[in-house]
Amino acid sequence: MLTHRNTCILFAVLIAALVVLNINYKIHWLWFVPVIVLFLSIEFYGAYFVHSGFHIKTICKADTTDKLVALTFDDGPMPERTNSILNLLSKFNVKATFFCIGSRIKGNESILKQIHEQGHLIGNHSYSHSNLFDLKNTSHMLSDLQEGSKEIKRVIGKEPLFFRPPYGVTTPGLARAVKKLGFHTIGWNVRSLDTSIKDKQQLVERVTKRIQPGSVLLFHDTVDNLEFALEEILNYLNKNGYRVIELNKLIQKEAYA
Repeated sequence: MLTHRNTCILFAVLIAALVVLNINYKIHWLWFVPVIVLFLSIEFYGAYFVHSGFHIKTICKADTTDKLVALTFDDGPMPERTNSILNLLSKFNVKATFFCIGSRIKGNESILKQIHEQGHLIGNHSYSHSNLFDLKNTSHMLSDLQEGSKEIKRVIGKEPLFFRPPYGVTTPGLARAVKKLGFHTIGWNVRSLDTSIKDKQQLVERVTKRIQPGSVLLFHDTVDNLEFALEEILNYLNKNGYRVIELNKLIQKEAYA
């Protein structure tokens, strides 16, 4: 499997070989350019596509042939919007996992409690979810993630083990922080793009055509009127013999420490 570690080793060997060739045969410096460009391209792909597992081993779907899926929601808790999602999930009697931003918990403790009391799972989605999060060093990331977990534990009395990287971006620094905290890093294999797709039917079609046994579906409980598209998706799952189950049961990992 292609990872950050073996990629660095491979390209270090290639660069060393080019250096030796340059010393002995005076090769043109342009030989270095494609090697460096390829290295940076692989690193970019590995960082921005969470399913690659390039920096962090990430669970994006379950290995099963059974028609089981899990629903996940990012970026809450958000007044009214999260409540609307909770009402719909209750109507269909299904459970989901909410990856919460720690800084949004203060003042919205009642929503977090409601999520927990209704039997849904809560995961860490960082404390800050800053645009610059991925540029921070390991120490800063570790502190940020610890603060996010602290806020969740303050409200529900449980420390989350499920973690979803902000924006789905991973880095070597984040990998070290996640390893130290013992998180299970959760990705997805069905990305709804609900934050950018405004047409309900387009959103429904995008999601339903990608669903397969073991799928982890990504939504955001911060999107206006998402429940209307989500209701159609839940009806599709029911009609096609799929069952929505808790993420911990789907991937067989503990949700809390």
